[in-house]
Amino acid sequence: MPTPNLLHHLHSLPYPSTMHPIHGIPGIAFYPGGRGLWKDDDTNLSDKKYMILGQDFDTLQAFAKVKNEGREDIHKNATWRNLLAFLKECNIAPDDCFFTNAIMGARMEGSNSGRSPAFKDKAFIDACRAFFLLQLEAQKPKIILVLGKEPARFLAPLSDGLSAWNKLPNFARIDAANEQIKKSVTFKNGITTHLVLLTHPSFRTSNVHRRRFGAEEGHQAEVGMVTSLK
Repeated sequence: MPTPNLLHHLHSLPYPSTMHPIHGIPGIAFYPGGRGLWKDDDTNLSDKKYMILGQDFDTLQAFAKVKNEGREDIHKNATWRNLLAFLKECNIAPDDCFFTNAIMGARMEGSNSGRSPAFKDKAFIDACRAFFLLQLEAQKPKIILVLGKEPARFLAPLSDGLSAWNKLPNFARIDAANEQIKKSVTFKNGITTHLVLLTHPSFRTSNVHRRRFGAEEGHQAEVGMVTSLK
């Protein structure tokens, strides 16, 4: 299913006053700001092996600036810069990925980091969860790279296999319990995939040292998490 086919569902979401619907960036940008695809002439999700899942796009002010420029700056933007470097080390090609978000829209104001204000509106979050299942069905990814604890909490109610992510205390306890990787998780729409919980790229430098996977620590631990599923 091409990403444009999701637009009519996107517009029907019950956006709260804290979130504004967005779309329309022609170049590289996380969905829903852009198409979430690497190549400008690519419209197909179903041949992409990886879903890269963030929390929400950014603030409305930031979206307006990026829309004017036609694409997100993959060199200056810390999320893109650190994410692309990480994908390269894991031997994952960007054009084999769908870059998207759990929560649709952009924040009307405030910071672009931390827990999204959208979580205060249960009806909207439920609608975004239903929309996530549509994205999942359209793509059927082999692996979902979950960027941070908030999108992990967002996903938890959508599968019994993700119950450990419902109340995440911190990465140290998740890693100690070996809950950072979820294999063969079946979602409510019947789609089965693997998931890896990663440090959010924008805070990777300051936070990744806390990660553990087997005998590996820090950056190599997260690389090991991903490559163990390939």
